[in-house]
Amino acid sequence: MTRQQPARVLAVLLIVGAGAGALAGCGDDEPSTEEATAEVCDARENLDKTLTDLSHLDPTDTSQLADAREEISNDVDELSDAGQALAESEWDDFEQAWDNLRDTVDSLDEDTTFAEAGEQLSSAGEELTSAWDEFTSRVEC
Repeated sequence: MTRQQPARVLAVLLIVGAGAGALAGCGDDEPSTEEATAEVCDARENLDKTLTDLSHLDPTDTSQLADAREEISNDVDELSDAGQALAESEWDDFEQAWDNLRDTVDSLDEDTTFAEAGEQLSSAGEELTSAWDEFTSRVEC
C-alpha cells in the first residue's frame, strides 16, 4: 500500500462516518398512535369550534364569511393530515405486531415445550388482534 491509499481510506471512513452520524440524527419523526389520536381529536375540536362560530356570523359580512371559509378549509386540511398520520401510525403498530408474531413462530424449535409455544403464540396473537382492532376502530376522543 502506498501512503496515498491509507489517506484515501481515512477520508472515505470520515465521509461515511459523517453520513451515518447525520442519518442517526434523523430519528423517527412520525407520531405515536397516542400522539396521532390526540392530533385528530384536537383537529376535530378545532373544526367543531369553527363550525359553531359560523352560526354567530353576520351573513351579510362577506369579509367575515371569507375568513370563516378559510378557517374551515384550514381545519379540514389539519384534520385530514392528522387522520392520515393516525392511520399510518396504527398501520405501523399492526406491522410491528405482525413482525412480532412471525418472529415468535420462527423462534419456536424442538426444545420449546407445547405450553411455552402456546403461551408465546397466544401473547403475540393477542398483540396482533389488538393492533388490528385499533387500526380498524373509530377514534374516540
